[in-house]
Amino acid sequence: MSFLLFLYGLLGPVPDDMVAVPAGPFLRGDDRGDPDERPQRRMHLESFYIDRTEVTRAAYARCVFARRCRPPRGGAGAGNLPVVGVSWHDAVAYCAFVGKRLPTEAEWEKAARGPHGRRYPWGETMSCRLANVGNFQGDGRCAGQGPPGRPVPPGSYPQGASPYGALDMAGNVWEWVADRYAPRPAAGASSGASHPGGAGPDGGGGLGVVRGGGCCSIFGLPRASDRLALPTTYHDIDIGFRCAR
Repeated sequence: MSFLLFLYGLLGPVPDDMVAVPAGPFLRGDDRGDPDERPQRRMHLESFYIDRTEVTRAAYARCVFARRCRPPRGGAGAGNLPVVGVSWHDAVAYCAFVGKRLPTEAEWEKAARGPHGRRYPWGETMSCRLANVGNFQGDGRCAGQGPPGRPVPPGSYPQGASPYGALDMAGNVWEWVADRYAPRPAAGASSGASHPGGAGPDGGGGLGVVRGGGCCSIFGLPRASDRLALPTTYHDIDIGFRCAR
């Protein structure tokens, strides 16, 4: 039985815009990473779907038109670019609008690196050819090697797909996840349950988490376990999101 048929049997038909991640264990965190990625541990997640790509400006605009989302702040461009200039609260509102939710940190990380703890979605070695990362105005470790130094349409780097087929889990734009930031996430519950970062689209803050790195992060590498804490009200021109279910 093929892997896709196996997933179909577990989860049912996979939505066209999503990929399926089956139930089971995976390695979370990185003992060689930053302090808030340690210790690495094995944890179990139930099955879920996650968007194949980051949410686009055109898709988000439908939520704005329906008056369910606030307009993005900055990041103008074509509708096929990832939506940016959105806070954690904006991302939560959009995912609810389409009948989904933000992925938990644990779900996001498993979708990015697979069950065996890859450092990057594609494997163990960094490659500037497999992700839109490391270039800002001609500066950075990937400048001159392909990445243009700005967000590009989601899915532009198919060779950098995760083990489950999710695209741009490294680079392009940082992505909000559901959880409130905790310094030692790997010590949490093995279910991967989220800890919401606020009460709702107009609610207060605390620190949320973005994952995956962005196009213009010239110092850090887009490792699958890397984490960045930001206020849930924060928005920037290289922060977007994808949804899960």
